[in-house]
Amino acid sequence: METYEKVYFFPVHNVTIYDLYDWACKDNDNRGTVVNRTMVKVKNQSSHLSRSPSRKSSLRAGSLVKVNEQDVALFRYGDVVYAISEHCPHAGGPLHIGDIEDVPGKSLCVRCPYHGWKFDLKTGKCCHPKSRADLSTIVFPVRVDPESGELAGWI
Repeated sequence: METYEKVYFFPVHNVTIYDLYDWACKDNDNRGTVVNRTMVKVKNQSSHLSRSPSRKSSLRAGSLVKVNEQDVALFRYGDVVYAISEHCPHAGGPLHIGDIEDVPGKSLCVRCPYHGWKFDLKTGKCCHPKSRADLSTIVFPVRVDPESGELAGWI
């Protein structure tokens, strides 16, 4: 008999995908604000109405949320939302205000604003400095409701 691990998702209150700054958006102006876009319905896929980004999404930063009593930094890159532990494992820096970088040979990384350490948003592994590849932080799966843009995270 096969056993399956149950995964429980907790709602992320007061933040939707539309509230997050889109780091993948090429339509950002020089001040870092998001320009309004419209969604196009793709055949055989559900679509939703595009909303104008909120004031929160005009800031070049992630969002800090508390899910199941844990501080989590959220980052949007296109239609994907990444969730990573808020505190840098090196010196406790606030990762939600770090920049997102596309590191060659790796995936997207968040750079800690304190000392510039970088962590892979998919795996949590340290990308920089390379001498600390043994260090990692916690990443969490995120579910985005395609209709409302509401988020749920697993902790």
